[in-house]
Amino acid sequence: MKHNTNNSPTVINKWMCFIGVMIILALMMPAVAVSQTAPVLGQSKWFGILAAGAITGSTTVTGNVGTTTGAIDGTILAPGFTVYATGHATVVTANNNFTTAYANALTDNPGGTSIPATFPVSNQGTDALHPLLKGVYAITDPASMTGDLYLSGSASDIFIFKASGTFNTTAGTVIHLANGVVRENIYWLVAGAVTLGAGSSVFEGTILCNTAITVGATAIVHGALLGNGAITVNAASVLPVEMVSFTATANRFNAELRWSTATELNNYGFEIERRQTGNWTKVGFVAGAGTSNSPRDYSYTDNSLSPGRYVYRIKQIDNNGAFLYKASAEVEIGLAAKKFELASNYPNPFNPSTTIQFTLGNDGMTTLQVYNMLGQKVATLFNGNAEAGRMYQVTLDASKLTSGLYIAKLESGNQRMMQKMVLMK
Repeated sequence: MKHNTNNSPTVINKWMCFIGVMIILALMMPAVAVSQTAPVLGQSKWFGILAAGAITGSTTVTGNVGTTTGAIDGTILAPGFTVYATGHATVVTANNNFTTAYANALTDNPGGTSIPATFPVSNQGTDALHPLLKGVYAITDPASMTGDLYLSGSASDIFIFKASGTFNTTAGTVIHLANGVVRENIYWLVAGAVTLGAGSSVFEGTILCNTAITVGATAIVHGALLGNGAITVNAASVLPVEMVSFTATANRFNAELRWSTATELNNYGFEIERRQTGNWTKVGFVAGAGTSNSPRDYSYTDNSLSPGRYVYRIKQIDNNGAFLYKASAEVEIGLAAKKFELASNYPNPFNPSTTIQFTLGNDGMTTLQVYNMLGQKVATLFNGNAEAGRMYQVTLDASKLTSGLYIAKLESGNQRMMQKMVLMK
């Protein structure tokens, strides 16, 4: 009798091994990230305000302005851009591009992470420590932003927010962009009416609205308003300063801030604000470039900070006094590993002062003293209880000491460490 070798135990075992290997390989392969698809705006990307109905109010716009069927009733200024007559061919084309982009964006970005109707909520964009990262977000209807919203990511990250009904923001709310996020990659797809809060509100991103848009008095909109209905704007000037990066790094007990702009128009400068646990505090100012079409780099150092976590933000101000919060970043100062260590002083050699840092592995009474080469104590820099995991920084003023070699001695519990220092006058 002839056997069917395809069903033999050996062949079956081989097939089972092959399938097992393929399953293991599949499990080992990294997951493929699904990227967000930005709407293709076409001609509409050149517009600051684009409406199918009437445009009313008073504001200064960065971009073209136009309506397909309504009228422009108010003081809408667009320096360097064009305010088109109603129904102009360019406006019709741009409006068609906008409506197509809106529909395609919904199809290209289905689903998304659900956000409650009233947001932000705990751990979802509420502060710099819990920002929203790139992705698609579906906001429950009716959508309402009732507090400051924090977004963090790189300059290439895309944020898409979808509201199936109405969308509004509370007066005074601000959208904060951190670590390089740019407003050009933030999109709000709204099926119902949009109302942006008045007062000191700062809104970031392009709104693609299927009906009407209303912007409250003196609010700032850093983006485009594209609506398939009427648009009413009584906002402050939109500041066309495009920031492409903002970073904060720790350098010992100093915070070094660096930021860059791609373009600037009428830019007076940047206020630097800092917050640790309470309110924001102005800590410095850096002058802007005025008007510039080339990249600019800026920096600021916030010196001699106490150990802790700090958040910084940039307030960009134009020559007319209007302002916009551009970015925020976080830095940790003086937080160290829990180990017993006396760092080398800096500078070394020094004249007449030098800085010494130390950390502990355990809490306890600690002394840091300085001796000359005769074994005589010449200074006590620290004498008290110190905490583990905290970096301490002290300064030796040697203006009354003579040139020579000195020893810094750190003692805590049964641990001791020494470092040599050279005073050279």
